[in-house]
Amino acid sequence: MARNAKARNKKERQLISDNAARGMLLAILAFALIYSIVFVEGPSFFGDDTVYLDMANAVVHGNFHQSPFIFSVRLLMAYPIGFFYSLFGVSLITSSAWDIISFLGIIVVAFLLGKELHGNLAGIIAALLAGFFPLLVQLSATVSDDIPLAFITSLAMLALLYGQRKASREWYFIAGILLIASPLVTPEGLIIIITAIFYLIVEVLRKKIALDAKLLSLPAGMAAALIVLMLFNFINSGNPLITFTVNTNFYSAVGQQNTIPSTNTDPMFYLQDMFSYGVISNLQAAAHAGIFNPLTIWQSIYMQNPNNAGFFFYVLVLAAIYLILRKERKAYFVLFWFAISFLYLEFGPMHISLVPFSYLLSYRLTRFLTIIAVPTVVVIGIALARLTSRYPKPSSLLGICFASAVAIFLILTSLPINTLWYHTTYAERFDQLAMAQYLNQLPNTTKIYFTGAFSNIHSYMMFDNLSRFYAYDNMQNCTQIPKGAYVLIPKYNKVFTLNYTPNPLPYCPGWKLAMSPQIDQQFSQDIIASAEPFRGNLYYVQTNSSG
Repeated sequence: MARNAKARNKKERQLISDNAARGMLLAILAFALIYSIVFVEGPSFFGDDTVYLDMANAVVHGNFHQSPFIFSVRLLMAYPIGFFYSLFGVSLITSSAWDIISFLGIIVVAFLLGKELHGNLAGIIAALLAGFFPLLVQLSATVSDDIPLAFITSLAMLALLYGQRKASREWYFIAGILLIASPLVTPEGLIIIITAIFYLIVEVLRKKIALDAKLLSLPAGMAAALIVLMLFNFINSGNPLITFTVNTNFYSAVGQQNTIPSTNTDPMFYLQDMFSYGVISNLQAAAHAGIFNPLTIWQSIYMQNPNNAGFFFYVLVLAAIYLILRKERKAYFVLFWFAISFLYLEFGPMHISLVPFSYLLSYRLTRFLTIIAVPTVVVIGIALARLTSRYPKPSSLLGICFASAVAIFLILTSLPINTLWYHTTYAERFDQLAMAQYLNQLPNTTKIYFTGAFSNIHSYMMFDNLSRFYAYDNMQNCTQIPKGAYVLIPKYNKVFTLNYTPNPLPYCPGWKLAMSPQIDQQFSQDIIASAEPFRGNLYYVQTNSSG
């Protein structure tokens, strides 16, 4: 039986040769790279983009230090971006370069996982789907921490798989290093450490992994990484444990004054984002209303939303059921990975204390789903490849057609979502990019006033002469802003309690409107509305005025 299984696996792998698989992978990577560069956004208004760029700029100038500031311990955001700044200068592309490379890395890792678990076809399908997965594609052109996190965590799991399958000390050691590296992108990296530990415990109990010196190379890798980290912490900040103390102190205080809130803890939060189309409820409603026109039903289901994951998780459920029913042991690794990581997203804490007892659920954001994107596409890749496993028998042609149709469906339904995302972020960034270009033409001594609650202007101006930037957040009277300065004011929303925002002229008679950017493309009302909080006007404080 083992010999038959081995022969079957060999036939499955022959459907796509190694050379053909490498060529296809390069084509997928080329497309992903072109997309990321063409639609590069640099710092967006989502997440903490500008904070990371500020830290990277500090790295370049040698004045970056860890501190009680929570973001300062996210070393694998500050230093990689700083590396690209130091090599190629500051630009939108270098600001996003770490995310773009991580996106390409995710595609490669998805391919290697699929290939290792099932064969070249599964790897190519997984890589292709990763290249179109909405959350990955959208965030790859920004300065999101979620893409590097997805890359390093998936790389850690790939190393763990290699360690198990190859009984390799080296791969176990590398996996240990990568597990410790994951939280240095963002604390959500702890999820992959817990997932790996659970997996190893189960596999040891199942006697699939021997508890020997080879496996002990993994904790040895973790220990080595921790020693290097603590040494760096001591040199940089004087506190070898600062990574741990800062995160612990911050997350134990979440929900209190001057911290982030413990946001939506509804257990349906992720499920609603993962299955946002309400397919079953829409089908039931159509049947109840006597509507059987497929086009009408499809239009009721497929409502484009830039903040969802398309139909990937719908297909994942079907793929998982299929693989479980087929007793496809090759998929066990990624199914386990997905399940434990998802359960932590749903029920894991961001803080636990015993006295007094507190179990504070992790706050939830749609973009955190990127951490389970790779196991998602690999599970789908294995399932679709499994449908073709009888090739070249004629009975497999139906499976090949069906697998191709599913992959094409996921890609075609993702393209409009990703395009909508680009249009939305383009509209949101348009005004400030236009004002940055205007201000860059002025003398380097020109004073520029903006509010941190609204603007990315200093990063859009490539951190050139930061001494000219000033915040007006606490200036209740606009006369405090000196003559000859330029001021960025939101077009539509008030900043805190400042009465001279968003319409300063009645309160600041000495000001004049210097620039009011107008979006150069026609967009839907939904896109225009979503961009309003980020749009702005540029005012000049005249030198010959008394106001």
